Amino acid sequence: MASSILDVEINTTQRTAESELQFQEFSVSNIGGAAELDVKSSHTLTFNNSPDTPGSDTEGPESELLGGGKDHSTSFWTFEYYQQFFDVDTNRVMERIVWSMIPRPGVSYLQHHIKPKPDLYGPFWICVTLVFTIAISGNLANYLQAAATRSYHWRYDFHAVTYAATAIFSYAWLVPAALWGILKWYGREEAKLSFLEILCVYGYSLSIYVPVSIFWVIQIAWLQWLLVAVGAALSGSVLLMTAWPAVAVDKRYIILAAILGLHLLLAAGFMLYFFHVPPVTDIHAPALVNKNLTSGTQ
Repeated sequence: MASSILDVEINTTQRTAESELQFQEFSVSNIGGAAELDVKSSHTLTFNNSPDTPGSDTEGPESELLGGGKDHSTSFWTFEYYQQFFDVDTNRVMERIVWSMIPRPGVSYLQHHIKPKPDLYGPFWICVTLVFTIAISGNLANYLQAAATRSYHWRYDFHAVTYAATAIFSYAWLVPAALWGILKWYGREEAKLSFLEILCVYGYSLSIYVPVSIFWVIQIAWLQWLLVAVGAALSGSVLLMTAWPAVAVDKRYIILAAILGLHLLLAAGFMLYFFHVPPVTDIHAPALVNKNLTSGTQ
């Protein structure tokens, strides 16, 4: 009996202590120069997200420019800030590469595969890979055509790497920057794209030219131009469907035509400069004729 009474007293004491241990809201009123505390109501306080959480209004202008990043607590000028743009796994990169070559009507490549975490890892290595595949394949195509005539001494063109790198990285950075500026000026405010998202989409759109550049070694004119058209059409369609919702109606067709035209012009420039080698016999024919004439005169 004594232990039961003791348990009841302990439980009563615990409930009393728990009921008194509650957060209360106090308001401070200044009456007659003295601060008085007025207990209004007793209720439990709930805490919302702090202003430092991602997506709050404290994000700076660099967030609006790049977008897609999650860590906005670090400075825009620090190395740690850019680490988040290279935080991507192999499966995600492969998925983005595959679907950048396969347009799906009604399915946004940006919404389904890029957002909410665009990266720069994939676009950077795609550009580097494309530089070397174009330089190597272009020299190989030149060699195969030079081997057809024994009178021509073939030499490797080391400047092809420099020219390819300049063209590819200029396209992969300057065109997205220009498109971002145009969309910010003429685009729809409710469907605006960040510079990082456009940069990511453009970088992955170049991946289709890596296998195409290897097949450009085959010196068949109609096959080369067919690869140009197919590659530009597939990856260009992904670019068009990405930019379509963000473009204003009155400027839509002009901007989209410029996007597709530049993408096609890049592929045609690759093929004409690096792979479409003029016949060696045509190049050296005047020199051979002059040599024969000189020897005949003597």
